[in-house]
Amino acid sequence: MQGKQNVLVTHPIPSDGLYELFEKYNCIYPEHGSPFTREELDHFLPETDAVLACGAFTEQDIARAPRLKIISNFGAGYDKIDVNAADRAGIIVTNIPDATSESTAELAFALMLDVYRGISSLDAAIRSGRPEDTFGMGKNMKHNLRGSTLGILGMGRIGRRLCAMAQAFGMKVIYHNRHKIEEADENGASYRALDDLLRECDVLSINCPLTDETRGIVSRREIDLMKPTAVVINTSRGGTLDYDALCDAIRSKRIRGAGIDVYPDEPHIPQELIALQGVTLTPHVGTNTFEARYTMAQACAERIISVLSGHRPSNIVNRDIRGMRAELKD
Repeated sequence: MQGKQNVLVTHPIPSDGLYELFEKYNCIYPEHGSPFTREELDHFLPETDAVLACGAFTEQDIARAPRLKIISNFGAGYDKIDVNAADRAGIIVTNIPDATSESTAELAFALMLDVYRGISSLDAAIRSGRPEDTFGMGKNMKHNLRGSTLGILGMGRIGRRLCAMAQAFGMKVIYHNRHKIEEADENGASYRALDDLLRECDVLSINCPLTDETRGIVSRREIDLMKPTAVVINTSRGGTLDYDALCDAIRSKRIRGAGIDVYPDEPHIPQELIALQGVTLTPHVGTNTFEARYTMAQACAERIISVLSGHRPSNIVNRDIRGMRAELKD
């Protein structure tokens, strides 16, 4: 690990998107097809100048890497990075919100459509029994999206992309943010206070990042405000939603159903969710497309190249940037 600056990629993400990293630096990449082990990370970190982090990166990891200048987070959500420890060490942390927007919004919309039309449950019914029994006028009646109201909790890049998709299907869109966004960015959506949004929406899509402020933002009280015909979609983080309250509400028919891609203790999925009817589950695949992963790898590489070449990168997420390296140029 001598000569060039060292860039550590923690997981085997699409290497095509990392072309410039391999060209410019000594890129330490898990060629064996699995993430680096704890022992391997401990070996590499002391001489690492930049990390492309695809999972948790802790205070202990930061302490093992005295040369580290940047942690480039492979995703929009950075709740698994110890940003406070990075602040104290003067290490820049970045994320890549633009690269994840399209694919995550697509999945949120797909979950919504699946719950509304029962696609997964009908597919399972056809495969598990007598297919001919699933046919018939009046059987398997579901609902149209057109004319229903989508409530977006978190009108960032993903929320705004989902807004456009929903409007193309004839849905009314309302949203809640910590702050009302500029009218030019609302794209026809209307702002609501959180309680009003919950009472009014037919579909609630949770798209906010997980922070201290948003942890448990949709809990039992919030679910109890929703219509009995409402559907909850979560493609943000498991910590934003009270899953016990969600299961209770669906089981007691307080709400209609849910489409869930994220969970509080991944990769474990609450057994109560698996057992429920009217729930569509996916294994945290919001950005799991070839196109998204390539774009994400490129975006992470760009941020690393910026810092290692002495420039300020895009999308710094540090809470206290006063300790960041002053020599970086804009």
